[in-house]
Amino acid sequence: MKDLLLGRLTIVALGLAPALLWAAPKSQEPYSIHPSTQTVQRRQAVLLLEQSKDPQAGQKLIEALNDKDAMTRSLAAEGLGALKSAAAGSALAKVLAKDASPDVRQAAAVSLRQIQDPGAVDALGRALKDSSANVRLTALSGLGFYRDAKSGPLVEAVCTDPSIEVRRTAVYVLGRLEDRAAVPTVQQLIKSDPDAGVRAGAAQVLGQLRSKESVDVLRPLLKDPVKAIRASAAHSLLMLGEASGLAEASALDKDPDATVRLIAIDALGWSKDPAAEAELKTLLTTVPADSQAAIQAALNRTQQLRKKPSVRS
Repeated sequence: MKDLLLGRLTIVALGLAPALLWAAPKSQEPYSIHPSTQTVQRRQAVLLLEQSKDPQAGQKLIEALNDKDAMTRSLAAEGLGALKSAAAGSALAKVLAKDASPDVRQAAAVSLRQIQDPGAVDALGRALKDSSANVRLTALSGLGFYRDAKSGPLVEAVCTDPSIEVRRTAVYVLGRLEDRAAVPTVQQLIKSDPDAGVRAGAAQVLGQLRSKESVDVLRPLLKDPVKAIRASAAHSLLMLGEASGLAEASALDKDPDATVRLIAIDALGWSKDPAAEAELKTLLTTVPADSQAAIQAALNRTQQLRKKPSVRS
């Protein structure tokens, strides 16, 4: 921990915060590009507050959110998250909504998740309209953490975001929220999104949403040219109790692509068919070591499912 802190202090002294490693725009203040001694000292003081036992550390960090230096504000926001300062929720929400620097807004979004205050959901939801894709992405991750059902419509709205990473994360978060009202939106993504990763994520989420009405949407995906989409469709079909996914999961569970392989392996764990258990036992001796934990988890699940009565959705 001490070495990590010293490393961060060095970065602060050099003015090389991760968010500032790129070329600064010409309009940026000189003190941000070539910080003065006083600016560096303020950065260091804020950074040290995170590690201090000062009972006023939280309040001092909140005050530092108003510093003219963007890096100092970012460090203050990060420190409040590290301290899990619930009292800082409103201050961080204000920074997320109004700070001029996208890096500072992103730091505030991260900390609003770290403070573990459900009251942060509203601020994170509003940030889904932020001009910065990184801020929108971070806000989505926070909403996935809190899993508040009221954020569902807001997450659905960003499923058409221009950023591929934002759309992929939005689909993942819809699965986390487990709101079946999102099923039409997810089905539409499978049909219309240009990114295969989004379509694969949407196919997998339909199983998480227990969307039996989506079986007819999923079955044709077993013939999709993209392996990840086929694996994801098989995964959802097996989660929904549809045996039609078993053959494709078995065909992909040794795939050289680790992502495809792991989806297929996990899919087998949702089948009650004895053939799935037999396949998983065979895999224990035939696939790379990095898949062994996933195979064992899937094997345990299918064995448990076979002991339970069928559950109707």
